Amino acid sequence: MRKTDINKFSNDSHSFEDVTYKQNSKIRFISNLKSLFIIFLRILASFFVIGAITGVLVLASLRVYVLSLSDDNIALNLSNAKLALTSFVYVNDENNVPQEYQRIYNSENRIWIDFSDIPKNMINAIVAIEDKRFYEHHGVDWVRTAGAVLNLLKGTQSYGGSTLTQQLIKNITDDNEVSLTRKLREIFRAIHLERRYSKDEILEAYLNIVNFGGGCRGVQTAANLYFGKNIGECSIAQCAAIAGITQNPTAYNPLYYPENNKRRRDTVISEMLQQEKISQEEYEQAMKESENMQFVGYSDDSEDVIMKAGAVRNWYIETVLRDVVADLCTKYNIGKAAAEEMIFTHGLKIYTAMDRKAQSITEETLKDTSIMPKSENLEIGYVMMGFDGRILSTVGCREEKTGNLWYDRANVAKRQPGSTIKPIAAYAPAIDLGLYNYSSIIPDQPLQVDADGSGNLKNWPTNWYKGYKGNVTLQWALEKSANAPAAQVINNMTTWKSYEFLTNKLGFSSLDSNDASSLSALATGGTHVGVTVREMTAAFQIFGNGGKYFKPYTYFYVTDHDDNIILDNRDNIPTQAISSSTATIMNRLLRQVIVGPEGTGRNANISGWNIVGKTGTTNDDYDSWFIGESPYAVAGIWTGYDNPKRITETAAAIKIWKHIMTKYLEGKSNIDYNFDPSVVELTYCKTTGELANASCPNTATGYYASNNLPPSCTTHYGKPENNTQDIQQEENQENEQNQDNTDENEANIYEERNNIDENLSETP
Repeated sequence: MRKTDINKFSNDSHSFEDVTYKQNSKIRFISNLKSLFIIFLRILASFFVIGAITGVLVLASLRVYVLSLSDDNIALNLSNAKLALTSFVYVNDENNVPQEYQRIYNSENRIWIDFSDIPKNMINAIVAIEDKRFYEHHGVDWVRTAGAVLNLLKGTQSYGGSTLTQQLIKNITDDNEVSLTRKLREIFRAIHLERRYSKDEILEAYLNIVNFGGGCRGVQTAANLYFGKNIGECSIAQCAAIAGITQNPTAYNPLYYPENNKRRRDTVISEMLQQEKISQEEYEQAMKESENMQFVGYSDDSEDVIMKAGAVRNWYIETVLRDVVADLCTKYNIGKAAAEEMIFTHGLKIYTAMDRKAQSITEETLKDTSIMPKSENLEIGYVMMGFDGRILSTVGCREEKTGNLWYDRANVAKRQPGSTIKPIAAYAPAIDLGLYNYSSIIPDQPLQVDADGSGNLKNWPTNWYKGYKGNVTLQWALEKSANAPAAQVINNMTTWKSYEFLTNKLGFSSLDSNDASSLSALATGGTHVGVTVREMTAAFQIFGNGGKYFKPYTYFYVTDHDDNIILDNRDNIPTQAISSSTATIMNRLLRQVIVGPEGTGRNANISGWNIVGKTGTTNDDYDSWFIGESPYAVAGIWTGYDNPKRITETAAAIKIWKHIMTKYLEGKSNIDYNFDPSVVELTYCKTTGELANASCPNTATGYYASNNLPPSCTTHYGKPENNTQDIQQEENQENEQNQDNTDENEANIYEERNNIDENLSETP
C-alpha cells in the first residue's frame, strides 16, 4: 500500500474515533443534564412542600388571630354616647346595703343634636372630605385601606385610609396606636358597628362626638363657637369650615390658624362640587363667602367646662375612679380617655369598698391640730386596708380636699420605704425558705462591697446606732431595726430571690432592674424609684391573714346603666405569698417592734390590742414611715416634704397612725389574729439563739415552725442565781404597762431615738 494510502487510512480511522468520542460525550452531557434537572426538580419540590406547610401554619395562625380580633368585645354602644348618662357611686351603710353616695357627670362642651336637625350641607361636607364612599362600603373602604397598609409598611406614620366609621371608633375607644394590629382591630370593629347601626345613626354619632377644635365635641358647639349660631343655620361655606377641622383640630382651628382653615375649607367645597353634592352656582357662592369668612370665637363670659365634674370628690372616690379607669383600659383594650368618657357619660354604677367610718375618721384627723405636724408643709399619705385587700380609707395629703384631681401621695407618689422594707424583703422570705428562724444568729457586721464600681471594697452598711453588735438574734435585729443583719440575710438569700418575692408574690410594680441586684434597695429601702403607701400596706397584710396576698381594691363591682356587670372584684383570689406558719412567726417578730425594750415602734402600741408593725426612715430623715396592723386592719402612713428635706417631726407618722387606728377600733370586739396552730412557742437562749437549756441565764420566748426548729443549746453556763425566765416575763409585763404613757411623752421618746439618726447608708 502506498504511503499516501496508509496515511489516508490512518486519518480516516482517527476521524471515526473522534466522532464516536464526541457522540459519547454528548450522551454523557445530556445524561448529566437530565440528572441535574431531576435534582433541581427535587429541590424545587422540597421547597414547595416546605413552603406549603409553612404557609398552612401561617394561615392557620393568622386565622386564629383574625378570629380573635373579630370576637373583640369592646362595647361600642352609641346610645351611651348620645345620652351622656350620669354615673352613680355607691357606698355600703352599716348594714352592708349599698346607698347612693355621689353622682359623677361630665359637663364638657358638647351638645347632642339629632340627625334630623343636622343640615344636609353639613353631612355632605363631612362625607365629601372624609369618606366619599361612605354610603357604599360596610365600614371599611378596602381601596383606601390597602393604600394605608402600604404606607404603614413604608414607615409612614400618618397613613390615613380610615372611613368615617373607623374614625368614630377611634374617638370612642381612644385607640390611636400606629400599628397593623390596631388597623386590623379597627377594621373588625367597624364591620361590627355597621351591622348594628344604620348609616344615619353612625353619622349622627360621628357629628356629635368628633373633636372640632377649641374644646368642641360635635358640630353644634363648633357652630356656636365659630359662628355664634346653631348648626342648622350654617351655610355651605361654614359647614365646609367646620368639616375641614377634623383632620387636625389644632392646625385647622380657624380662630388660631385662619389661613390653614381657608385652604382646607376651599378643598372641602371643591370636593363637594366634584362629587355633585352642590351645584356650580352653590360652589361659586360658597367660595365667595370663604374669601372673607368671619369667626365669632370665645366671649368674655365663656366658661371652661371641659371635663368639669360635679361636686368635689374625696380622696377615696378619686382613687376609685382612677382604679376603674385603669381596669376598663385593661379589660376592654381601650385608651384612658375612652375609659374616662365611660365613667362620665355612660351611666355606670360603681359599688365602692369604702368604709364610711374609717374614711370619716381619717379625714377628721387631718383637721386635728393637736395630732397633725406643726410644720404645715409636712405632707402625708395614708392607706387603711382589710386583710382581704379591701381598701377601707385613704388620704393623699394633709389638707382638706377642696378640688378634684389633686396629687395623691398615698396611691400614686413613689417614695423610698426605708426600714419598713426589711420584714418583706429580707426576713419573711428568708424564714419561709427555711434559711432562718425566729432566733437565728446573724452577724451584725458590715459586708465588703464595691460601692462605686471602682473595685475598691468598703464596709457597708452602717447602722443607725453607733458601731456593730457582733452576733445577734434575728428577733433582736428586727426589733432594733439594724441595717447590717438585714443586709447579711439578703446577701445569703441573694438579692434576686428577695426581688422576685416582692414583685411576683407581693405585687410591687415600681421596683425595677436596678433594685433586683441592689442590697441597698432591698436591705435598707434605698430603692431606685420608690414604692407607694398602697403597695407597702398591701404587702404587710400577709402578716395578719395567714400569709395571703390579696390585690388591693377600692370597688366591689361596676355595672353599666342596664345593670350588666362590667368589672368585678368580688372574687379576689389571693396569692399564698408565705406559709401560714411563717406569717405567724413574722407577726410575733413584729410584735416585739412594738413592745420590745429596743422596739422602734413602741409609740404605736394601743392598750389592750395586739398591735404589730415596723418603722422606717430614709437618708437624712427625708421620709418617715410606719406600717402597722391590728387584728381588724393594716394601715400604712408616709410623712415627708414634696421637696425633700430633713424631717424634724419624725414621730408624726406613728402619732397620726395611732390616733386613726385607736378611733377605728373603738366599739369593736377585742379579737386576735388567726395564728397557725402548728407554730410552737419555745424558750430560746438569747446568746446562742438555740433552744434554751436549764443553765441559760438569758432567755426569751420564740415562735417556730415544727420543721424549722433551732438545735438545743449545749452551752452550760452554771447555776443561774435566779429564775431569768421569770425575770424576763416580769420585764415584758412592765413593758406592756409602760405603754400607758401619754402620747406626748411617747412622741418625745421616739423623736429622741430618731435624732440618733436611724438613717440608711449609701447605695452600694
